[in-house]
Amino acid sequence: MIIAVTGPPGAGKTHWIREQISQTQQQVRYFNPGEGSVVIDGTCIASDFPEVEILTEGQEFELFNPEPKLTTYIELPWHLDLSSVQPLLEQLNAKSVVLGNENIAESLTKIHTSQVQIHRSLLSGEILDWSSLAVFWFELIKGAYGEVIRAKGIFDIVSGESIYGDFVAGTMNQEFVALDVPLWLAGRPQRFSGLEIVGFDLNKAELSQTLKDCFLPESKISYYQQQIQTSLETEEINL
Repeated sequence: MIIAVTGPPGAGKTHWIREQISQTQQQVRYFNPGEGSVVIDGTCIASDFPEVEILTEGQEFELFNPEPKLTTYIELPWHLDLSSVQPLLEQLNAKSVVLGNENIAESLTKIHTSQVQIHRSLLSGEILDWSSLAVFWFELIKGAYGEVIRAKGIFDIVSGESIYGDFVAGTMNQEFVALDVPLWLAGRPQRFSGLEIVGFDLNKAELSQTLKDCFLPESKISYYQQQIQTSLETEEINL
């Protein structure tokens, strides 16, 4: 079975898919054709559900090889022209799920005809200072770099954790949460991190520079990682 999930930004598409995965005993695949190299949603799902197979762009052909008792969720990004993928969904005999309070066509038309912008940053390999990141995120969601309607990101911080931030304008938003992945305390992380922002009148140059200012320089990475490793080893000895 293939289920295609659509909706405007912040409608809860990934959240709905995660709920469905948590309630099934069947094998599950996930595919988001709009993520490209900034695979935020796929990374979060893989963290919570390591048994789920995450398809990336270039693996679309696997959708035509359904297996018995396999459920595939396709998360269609709001900026994708649904009319262009509808023939493919029909060919795959996909079931459609629409999320959002408004008529989906009307809602997406409003977005497509407005001056909405998308800003993506691939941050893999970078380690961010936590205090600087917290200030940047607060400024971001409060409009310092333009009107933000949706922001989400995965960041590696100096503690070795990979953390997830999620913001949707007009809703209660949770604090950063740590993904269920091992601490990375040996050099630059060899795993995904990245940021996606949707909004209006975004100052992309200033936004990018402020984010870069959060990066730890090479000279400090080893120092801080060694401190944390020593602290963890001391805690183990005292247990």
